[in-house]
Amino acid sequence: MKLGIWTIAALAASAAVASAQEIKIATVDLQRTLNECDSGKRAKEEFKGEVDKLQASLQKQKEDLERIKVDAEKKASVLKDEERKNIEKDYQRRLRDFQRTYKDSQAELQARDNELTAEILREIQEVLIEYGLKSPYNLILEASNTGVVLYGTKNLDITDQIIEAYNAKRKSGGTKKK
Repeated sequence: MKLGIWTIAALAASAAVASAQEIKIATVDLQRTLNECDSGKRAKEEFKGEVDKLQASLQKQKEDLERIKVDAEKKASVLKDEERKNIEKDYQRRLRDFQRTYKDSQAELQARDNELTAEILREIQEVLIEYGLKSPYNLILEASNTGVVLYGTKNLDITDQIIEAYNAKRKSGGTKKK
């Protein structure tokens, strides 16, 4: 990571020396762009709906399991050994099914979140390239917490402009709508 930062700095410095042209750099917070653009907000709401629906289903299954367990415990003293064992086997089978369903649903939610995010980020990348080609900037760096920019003044940040350009492009039908 440090090597990448120094490489970028060295390239920028050598480019400045090699030409009399002024190097213009900008930064974009992709995470903020993703969260604040219209598509990102819609995707977040859609995803939250999917999570809520799944949680309600899992909660119902969990309550059913609890009810079965309580009923089995209440009846344990009056049931024959074989009936008690059958109820216990049924409970264990349902518990395993619930655990599998829970694990599978978590994986599905993660995959869905990744899918939604990847599509929007691809579209943001297209907007960034178009913006970069039309702007005076020679270099646009990613500046969120996971980016390569450790410090940048506020006047370098073009996140708001990218969000506006992305939303305008989406409204005009410039990127593929889902």
